[in-house]
Amino acid sequence: MITDAQRVELNNGMNPVAQKSGLGDAVYSAPVMFEAEIAAAANATPVSIDVPFACEVIDVTVQARAASGSGTATLRKGTSAISDAIAMAVDTTIARAGTIDDAYSTLAAGDSLNVITNGANDRGLVQVVCKRL
Repeated sequence: MITDAQRVELNNGMNPVAQKSGLGDAVYSAPVMFEAEIAAAANATPVSIDVPFACEVIDVTVQARAASGSGTATLRKGTSAISDAIAMAVDTTIARAGTIDDAYSTLAAGDSLNVITNGANDRGLVQVVCKRL
């Protein structure tokens, strides 16, 4: 993850070939991933993810790390769901969001996301893919 100033430096401070290719723009606009490990009950106390820059959520995946019959994880901004409840019931299985609500998917620098689970025994790794704005 690079800053806007670093992007400009990569574009302007390199050799002419790199300047023409817009290397800084390519690195700056590359998708960014945030991760949250759900290692304890997150049904009453969601797991937080800090957002350091303006971006838009474009995908969410969950890797179940325990068996939990009705396990799910939902990505939220405050109490508003960004994703649907993503299955997290079968250990080692990877699932992705079926829906992303564009009313909540655009984030500002300093926003905080949270992941809430259906049950106290739901465990997994949540990966949020964003594009910078």
